[in-house]
Amino acid sequence: MFKKRTLFAMMFVIILSLVILPHGTVFAKLADGQYEINYEMKESGGNNTSIADGYFGKPAKVTVKNGTYTVQITLSGAEMIKSLSAPSGPVNVISDSGDTRVVSFTANDLSQPITMDMHIVVPKGTPGLEAGYDMNHKARAVFNLDSAKEIGGPAPASGETPAAEDNPPTGDNSQIMFYALLLVGSAGALYAVRKLRPANN
Repeated sequence: MFKKRTLFAMMFVIILSLVILPHGTVFAKLADGQYEINYEMKESGGNNTSIADGYFGKPAKVTVKNGTYTVQITLSGAEMIKSLSAPSGPVNVISDSGDTRVVSFTANDLSQPITMDMHIVVPKGTPGLEAGYDMNHKARAVFNLDSAKEIGGPAPASGETPAAEDNPPTGDNSQIMFYALLLVGSAGALYAVRKLRPANN
């Protein structure tokens, strides 16, 4: 009887912990500074790589200040990208030289995909797309924060938010706390069952 009660108590604590405590994917918050971060442009409605991915240079340069991320991206084939917007609004053009354009935009959270709206015009006769292409398009910029590499160098270009300090990325201990609480809860339940079991068991 005691073994059954112990097993039930431990299972109850584990299930309760899984329901109450956050245990999904945990994304690290980056400290103020400048980073290079890999990302991928994915289709707006799925996980497949977007056809627009080839126009977006990697990695992105990200400046973090007070929880705000300023993302700088170099676009190739820029003459085909007639407009580009992020949730924060139209991107800021830092430089534009023929086929290459450097743009930036701000975001409050890079752990979630950033939906980008763009108008792409491919002239008729372009190899591989002879019929041409003229359409508004959506794609999601998915950032891999685990790839963040802190960088130094000159002050941010116009349109970027400069970093206030030079700190390494900070980790998130939520997963460790989850397992620690799970262990403590199980031990507590086991102790309680032993204290409450009948003396003749």
